[in-house]
Amino acid sequence: MVKSGELSLEELFALAEREECVAQMRAYDLISALPAIGEVKAARIMKSAAIAQTRRIRGLGPRQREQLFHALVR
Repeated sequence: MVKSGELSLEELFALAEREECVAQMRAYDLISALPAIGEVKAARIMKSAAIAQTRRIRGLGPRQREQLFHALVR
């Protein structure tokens, strides 16, 4: 749903608060699933936002989420 554009990043974070399966998703998997972002670009975004590749969506802090929005929302 994220890849096709049916679900925005904000909606996904809101869904993660209600749905356990979304909250357990790795942030790297989310980023690399977005259109026009491959594994290398996803790793670069994760590094610039100071997010470990093993971090799950639930574990992202407010600053990390803000940095992801800044890097991904165009």
